Amino acid sequence: MPKSFEPDSQFLDKLEWQLASEFRRMSRLKPAAGNVAVPRWVVAFSLAAGVLLMGVAAIKAADSIKEAWRKKIEIARLETDVKLKGAFLEFKKELTARAETQASVGLTREDEYLWIKTGAEGAALDLERARLDLDEVKASGETPHNELYAPAVDGRDFVSERLVIERKVLELDVGLRRARDERLKHRVDLGLAPHDWLDGSVASTAVQEAGIGDIEKRFALRKRFLAGTITAEEVEIEDRMTAVERDLRQAQSTVDSLKKRLESLQAKEAVGMISDTEVQQAQFGLSYAQAQLSLALLEKDVLSKIK
Repeated sequence: MPKSFEPDSQFLDKLEWQLASEFRRMSRLKPAAGNVAVPRWVVAFSLAAGVLLMGVAAIKAADSIKEAWRKKIEIARLETDVKLKGAFLEFKKELTARAETQASVGLTREDEYLWIKTGAEGAALDLERARLDLDEVKASGETPHNELYAPAVDGRDFVSERLVIERKVLELDVGLRRARDERLKHRVDLGLAPHDWLDGSVASTAVQEAGIGDIEKRFALRKRFLAGTITAEEVEIEDRMTAVERDLRQAQSTVDSLKKRLESLQAKEAVGMISDTEVQQAQFGLSYAQAQLSLALLEKDVLSKIK
């Protein structure tokens, strides 16, 4: 192992000093007991700093540092990540509770409350993902692997578990987009927004909805690999094909949307409603999207010939 990649005592001492200083600073900011209620997320964040500090001390004290420093540092990093994301989740929960109360008395719009609530649900999924990564490092001693052809670890399929989380995250996003489309449709019906806005928004939602189907395809590939009916190389090619098909949908949707926008802007320019600068910007955006579409088509063609 090259010496340049081993954490020396100076590095650990400096890291410990920085963390100790931050921990002391946060401790000084705590209110006196019994005077002011401390938000749960602040307590959780303070605990996270303390856990990381203890983790550094444990790394310094370990006799086996030269043999296992990578695993120890990765575990310390992920344990801190779990604590911080737990603190962030508590913060999001408090925001959601406050928004729910305000929404019930008309102080917060329903769409704002939905956005805040979905943010808390997303934070919970982030925490679940961090815990999953930590479990894998502890079980394997290596950084988490998310390739569809990665082996199971001690009989546990971490890759599929992460796919479940990924699908939930995407479903949350689609839910928000559908709600946004409904609000936008209402505005269009009232004449408060142009119809091309709604078309672009609906097309974007459709692309995300199709992404849920892509995850199902990845699930199927993963099962086939674990069952031994497909090789790692075949899995990689099939997975890349799924990804490029997603990129194609996204690029085509963007091109179609930008074409309509450019036509609308050109019509406004013709009657002097806008300057040619806006039209040129739209033309550049369309050219960029068309280049992305061409690249996706090229990649799909290459992968098709490999299969």
